[in-house]
Amino acid sequence: MIGAHPDIVVKLTDVTVDIPLRGLKKSEIQADPRIRQMRSGRIVLRALDKVSLEIRRGERIGIIGGNGNGKTTLLKLIAGILPAASGEVHVQGSIRSLLTIGAGTVLALTGRQNVHLRYALLGIRKLSLEEYVQDVADFAELGAFFDLPVGTYSPGMQSRLQFAMSTVEPAAILLLDEWMGVADRDFQQKAHDRLVEYIKSNEAFVFASHNENLLREMTDRTLNLKLGKII
Repeated sequence: MIGAHPDIVVKLTDVTVDIPLRGLKKSEIQADPRIRQMRSGRIVLRALDKVSLEIRRGERIGIIGGNGNGKTTLLKLIAGILPAASGEVHVQGSIRSLLTIGAGTVLALTGRQNVHLRYALLGIRKLSLEEYVQDVADFAELGAFFDLPVGTYSPGMQSRLQFAMSTVEPAAILLLDEWMGVADRDFQQKAHDRLVEYIKSNEAFVFASHNENLLREMTDRTLNLKLGKII
């Protein structure tokens, strides 16, 4: 429960996220209003600026905005990957995130070994280890590469593995960035079909994309981010 609202699974209150920057010239600092020099002398990019947001159980939310306006930063904040410089962040329930190609995978390990590792990290209960490995192998269709180091994979192959590992057991909150665009067209359609069904079993869904057709199909409402603010 977050406060007195048991249906709220994410609540952000006046949240600011600052990304440290180094080596910038004075002219570069002045060129972007989001770049700020703090009293301590640190130079930061204000990636999110006093963002407040509530996401309720069952909501499907799309995030739109041009590149560099804070969409992925907002997802990483909710996922716990990035800290807030100020404000309050409350998240209730388990999270599944599909944000960065290769995130959470160990390049030196094989695809199969990474699946074993992910099974333990996610605490999968719906399937046995053997069933989980088979599900990922069948869906990702990596062939012999499944037993080769992930570092030998193309970006598209990494996205196949990452997607397959993360869309087996539902969670309270599903976070999705638009990196699936690196996959080949046939797999994009296959992933789309699986994702539509998977979304139905998650309590809340947050999706950042430039694809307005996908947003209309998969979400109930949209948030527009510009220069780190919801407008």
